Amino acid sequence: MTRVVHYVNQFFAGLGGEEKAGLTPARADGPLGPGQPLQALLGEAARIVATVYCGDNHFGENEAAATEAILALVAAERPGLFIAGPAFDAGRYGIACGGLARAVSARLGIPAIAAMAATNPAAEAARREVPVVATGSSAREMGPALERMAAVARKLLCGEPLGPSVAEGLLPRGGRRNVWVDRPAAARALDLLVAKLAGTPFETEIPLPAFDAVPRPPGLPDLRRARVALVTTAGLVPRGNPDRLTSYLSSRYGRYDLTGIDDLSGTAFESVHGGFFTAHVNEDPDRMVPVDALRQLEREGALGALHEAFYSTVGNGTPPETAKRLGQEIAGQLKEGGVEGVILTSS
Repeated sequence: MTRVVHYVNQFFAGLGGEEKAGLTPARADGPLGPGQPLQALLGEAARIVATVYCGDNHFGENEAAATEAILALVAAERPGLFIAGPAFDAGRYGIACGGLARAVSARLGIPAIAAMAATNPAAEAARREVPVVATGSSAREMGPALERMAAVARKLLCGEPLGPSVAEGLLPRGGRRNVWVDRPAAARALDLLVAKLAGTPFETEIPLPAFDAVPRPPGLPDLRRARVALVTTAGLVPRGNPDRLTSYLSSRYGRYDLTGIDDLSGTAFESVHGGFFTAHVNEDPDRMVPVDALRQLEREGALGALHEAFYSTVGNGTPPETAKRLGQEIAGQLKEGGVEGVILTSS
């Protein structure tokens, strides 16, 4: 019987809600919460020997340290499979499930499964590296989610290769495989066209991503009276990267004070972006975040005010859903700060 370790957050471990979101990583014997019906679905094929849990806030605020602590707890159990979630549409929980499944697979060499909704901010990054079982958006759909998780787990335990993502109930992993089919592509394409014209159900073989349409915002009526902020996706941070922004697949942003700063120095700031040659920006960060030029416009009276801080994240490989969340959070803070316009710079 294969040993399994299951990861859940503080809520599904039965320890509390937001008031317990700061809990540090820990373990309990056997299955907890959704792990109990999951164990029943796994049957004799596997046994959940331990549940590892962590508060959502603690993991999000201490991702590197929490990951190391949880990897140690998992390794100590000597499991043959690691299962995380289901996280449904919960962003913080999803980031933990996806990140831990990827870390367990890559660093411990243990097969790992995560489970979350396609709309979860962590889904885009996780699904490309580990099997991510598709779930609904909330725990109301716990039953079907656990059934799909158990089915995928049983295949992995038996050493069976996973089939196409749609057939296995997984989020698409972004790869394509050649398969033999009975009918040529032209005939299948005509079948799809006829079905579409007739209004009957059909399913495309290559689903395309759907991106939100972003309406053009109105212009500022008078820059001389406007408060403007600087936001960048080029990963500009104080030297040493105190917030530990990642150079790829970013899940957070930093807010950096500009009080009393008329010019960004290369000795005080650097870019941690992993997708472009950063030497010129590191030499003079104003090339990416033009504080010096906007201070000059302030002095000339051509700009009302430069906001007291700039915001920075890394766009390199960041999934659209994550970028949308970051943008909404930054926009909320800027609105509270009375900002009327944003200069958004990119790599």
